[in-house]
Amino acid sequence: MDNSNETIRRGLAALDMISADHPDRIKLLNSIGLLLYLKYTETKAMIDLQQAIRVAQEVLEATPEGHPNKEIWSNNLGNLLSDKYSSTEEMADLNDAIRVARQTVHMIPKEHKNQPMWLNNFGVLLNKRYLRTGIESDHEEALHVSREAVHITHKDHPELGGRLNNLRVQLGHRYSKTREMPDLEEAIRVAQECVRATPEHHPDRGERLESLGILLDSKHSTTGATADIEECIRVAQESINMTPRDHPYRGSRLNLLGVQLTKRYLKMGEIADIDNAIRITQEAISAVPGQGGQPEGAGWLNNLAICLGQRYAKIGALGDLEQAIQASRGAVNNTPKANSNLASCLCNLGYLLTDRYSRVRQLTDLDEAIMLIRNAIGLTPEDNTSQKAALKNNLGLALGQRFLETETETDIDEAVRAVQEAVDLTSRDNPNWPKRLQNLATMFGKRYANTESIADLEASIRMAQEAVDTTPENIPNRAIYLNSLGKALFARFLKTNTQDDLERVISCSKSALYQPNSLITSRIEAGKSLLACYGFTSDWQLAYDTAKVVLGLIPQLTPRSLRNSDKQHLLSQISGLASDAAAAALEIGKSPLKKHGELAERFTRLRDELEPPIIQNISLTEEDPQPWQAQATRRYDAADEFDRLIAEIRQQPGFADFLLAPSSEDMQAAATYGPIVIINVSGHRCDAVIVERHQIRSLALQNLDSNEIEEIARKGDLGHPDVLEWLWHTIANPVLDALGFRELPSTWPHMWWIPTGLLTKFPLHAAGLFNKSGIDNTLDRVISSYNLSVKAIIRGRQSRIPASIPSASPQALLIAMRDTPGCISQLPFAAKEVSMLHGICKSMAIDTIEPRRYKKDILALLPSCKIFHFAGHANANRVDPSRSQLLLEDWETDPLMVGTLMEMKLRERLPFLAYLSACGTGQIKDDRFVDESIHLVSAYQLAGFRHVVGTLWEVNDETCVDIARMTYEGMRDKGMTDEAVCWGLHTAIREVRNKWVSEMAHSREAGQLTISGSNDGDLGGATLPRDIEASDQDDEKPLYWVPYVHFGV
Repeated sequence: MDNSNETIRRGLAALDMISADHPDRIKLLNSIGLLLYLKYTETKAMIDLQQAIRVAQEVLEATPEGHPNKEIWSNNLGNLLSDKYSSTEEMADLNDAIRVARQTVHMIPKEHKNQPMWLNNFGVLLNKRYLRTGIESDHEEALHVSREAVHITHKDHPELGGRLNNLRVQLGHRYSKTREMPDLEEAIRVAQECVRATPEHHPDRGERLESLGILLDSKHSTTGATADIEECIRVAQESINMTPRDHPYRGSRLNLLGVQLTKRYLKMGEIADIDNAIRITQEAISAVPGQGGQPEGAGWLNNLAICLGQRYAKIGALGDLEQAIQASRGAVNNTPKANSNLASCLCNLGYLLTDRYSRVRQLTDLDEAIMLIRNAIGLTPEDNTSQKAALKNNLGLALGQRFLETETETDIDEAVRAVQEAVDLTSRDNPNWPKRLQNLATMFGKRYANTESIADLEASIRMAQEAVDTTPENIPNRAIYLNSLGKALFARFLKTNTQDDLERVISCSKSALYQPNSLITSRIEAGKSLLACYGFTSDWQLAYDTAKVVLGLIPQLTPRSLRNSDKQHLLSQISGLASDAAAAALEIGKSPLKKHGELAERFTRLRDELEPPIIQNISLTEEDPQPWQAQATRRYDAADEFDRLIAEIRQQPGFADFLLAPSSEDMQAAATYGPIVIINVSGHRCDAVIVERHQIRSLALQNLDSNEIEEIARKGDLGHPDVLEWLWHTIANPVLDALGFRELPSTWPHMWWIPTGLLTKFPLHAAGLFNKSGIDNTLDRVISSYNLSVKAIIRGRQSRIPASIPSASPQALLIAMRDTPGCISQLPFAAKEVSMLHGICKSMAIDTIEPRRYKKDILALLPSCKIFHFAGHANANRVDPSRSQLLLEDWETDPLMVGTLMEMKLRERLPFLAYLSACGTGQIKDDRFVDESIHLVSAYQLAGFRHVVGTLWEVNDETCVDIARMTYEGMRDKGMTDEAVCWGLHTAIREVRNKWVSEMAHSREAGQLTISGSNDGDLGGATLPRDIEASDQDDEKPLYWVPYVHFGV
């Protein structure tokens, strides 16, 4: 720096010593100006730059016209003024720079070697002023001189790429203003030429590829052309490949690729695209520390939320939806209020909350969603029609959902108006046009269901038909539109009985069912519609063929990578499908039932990877690289590998049926210890499928009707004597008669009930006539057990137990909850029950453990116990049965839920009995889940307990003690065998039933009889129920001996 100052000082001294007309004065001035500029580049001191400008101006003024260097020194002055503007951002400096640059290009000869460069620089300056002032003449002149600069630059010139890039920038600005496709296409062409002119290892190639990708993305957003997405993905990937990991623009390039993969997924439906989009967008967020707190990073969080939301829609993993909402909230919180992107972030969060409402049914989610979308609409300028249309569409969807919950007519009316506005604001060539038409069709359909206005129904059909007509056959969403049209046409068929409508429904449903790239849920919905139509036409062979196709799709509906609660939710959407398929098979006379060490090690490893839950509630912006996503991705990969391994195992000799449905021979073998009876309930017909050791047969239940089952279930009080009598006449008596169980046996036969649909709520084991003496009841003819499926019985018996348990210290884990936090009622008999069990277990040489009543303590001991006995309260979760729980001391903060049990590996330890002495442990609160029988009893069975005793509904506190005592005494007397558990419970129920019958007879004689389903009077006069703590307390109070059930082998 000192040398530079000294050189400048000497130069100025020399300048003072020569005359104004000296021939070397101009060269000396120019050298001093150059030294001052070099000093400025080091000091960034404005005084140095100003001195350099003054010297450059003096040089230019002193240079006569025609001097060979005049245009060069004019350009130098322009560059200095441009640098000054870059520092000050003063318009006067920019105007001066443009004035001098214009002067330079006008004085330069046409063939001058520097002409392309100076034209390019002039165009850059004009473009800067255009961006500041919006003066259109500046933009037009910038385009003109930039085109000229490119035109006269030799194709092999090293600066051609940079000049093409400047022209691309200006063309991009023009397209942003005009939105004309020719402008965009010219910008893309120039950007492509720019990339071709840029050497592979040039430091600017990555940026130029990214710019080309952004233009291609804009084109696709307008035209929807797949080729544009493919090209954009290619250039974005190339841009990333040449961008170092610590490059400041790596995040934006990753984000661009993630957006394109998401768009291709939406177009083609390939799950790999959305998986990769999530991974890449997460990498973009992690690429720049702290970026999530910046507006750009907020946009990337919003994109991540969109990706996760799309995968949730495809697969149904609630973890994806929760992470999407977390990312979306991060985007909203980190977007400044004045930022134009805030509205789209609010809209996306509202959309995701609407999705979560559909899953978990929390009305607060829906209310928040509507509020957020309304706020977004208020932030959106009226001339931003594309965003306005998206917001109105999402508002309508949220209002339509709330209408279904609250039945507020103003909501559905506003929903129709909002989606109609969205359609009106959307051009017909917009990729969202058919989707918004379908949404409008749905809103009209919802309003028709409320008002039965034929005008609404016709509008729904018209909108859905147009959505179908404007969607190419290879687009995944077409199946959704076909289903929507079919639903509306079917509603009109039910109204008018027009056969043409029914035929059109069949055509729509067929097309949707056989569209391979659509959502599995859409295809299954179409299949259910076809089954219903064929039921109307009595085309049972077609119904059977359709059922086979639809049932084959179910494994794809619930991939192995999903958690159990996610599978439960998805399977709830096909409730009744299997029963309808079985009914179709029976109608055409077919049976409804289907006829190496290294591999084992791999099988176990992959199974174990798929069993643990995915990590929850992990920050999306922490520095540790996306642990939740890494684990989720590994589960998806493990699931694919698991499926491939199963296929490999089935190729081995003797393993052809590995993990497949059991054969007829296997099922008949399962009936060795007693018949298995599946009660199939369908809207078409009801049957008992009876599996015996020597045959499988069906029995038509002529007096059983699905509508009547629904009506009785809706009324509740399923333990009322009238309901037990109805069960006897319609199901139990015909089945027992067919099996030959007509008398009070000397040796008790044992049978297994497998009810389907709503019948899973009913006490088939207690069916009978109890207003007269005799054996017209199930309890006096057979020992009843239940199970989830024939396959569950087979699997349960694969792990054999000895005829009796040896005295090698088996353990019983005993829990008594007399007082439960948050529950008003006490259970004084719970402690008495457990105290009694200590004595009986001791007489059976079983060690008893009574631990602290906390989840952590229970889970630690559960794997080592043979018996688990719980006396206390239970909670049945209506929305998500996998969250049902036994209430321990810490149930409010760390609940022991069904989902936790189903993920435990207890089966390997061969636990024998789980006795759940609480209310409603076998209760299902939501009819959508009846086919899956997801409740506390089934959870303990699936977790590995060979036998489970539970209850269908509320039970009496003191009666629980008597039932438990007699059940365990039966086990004590007969040994801890499979037969002893169900025999002990059967004996206990009959004993309590007999006492009740005796009391009823005495009441009749006294003229005081009031038969009721309630348990207001019980054995000891105590009236404390073990209430099931649920959000909607059931009013029914069934007979106190009815609800006890045994599940097991």
